[in-house]
Amino acid sequence: MSMTKSVLVVDDEPDIVYMIRVILRSAGFDVVSAESVAEGLDILATRDPDLILLDLRLSDGEGWQLLDTLRADGRIDRIPVIILSAHATPSSADRALAAGAKGYITKPFVAGNLVSAVQEWLTSP
Repeated sequence: MSMTKSVLVVDDEPDIVYMIRVILRSAGFDVVSAESVAEGLDILATRDPDLILLDLRLSDGEGWQLLDTLRADGRIDRIPVIILSAHATPSSADRALAAGAKGYITKPFVAGNLVSAVQEWLTSP
């Protein structure tokens, strides 16, 4: 990897964000975080991360709104969005994939699994 890949984490649980930041930074990724739909949209207005880890339940709404925005402006085609949720049901996973997400990780997750999943999604076409 010549350039550092950036990951945007949109999650309103500080402990989870901190853990993800530590895990991904130690694996060589640049990590930016947002704790709300609004903050996520603000960041996306000025930068395109290489991958987005998105929680579905946020303080000011739902991650679906962010997913819809990315789909509407076409960025979902070039920025993989991975749903990160503690409320994983087959129906929400199906809905996420139908909405354009590339994958679904359930909380709590294993650090090594998160890193390998992120690396895999960044390299798959």
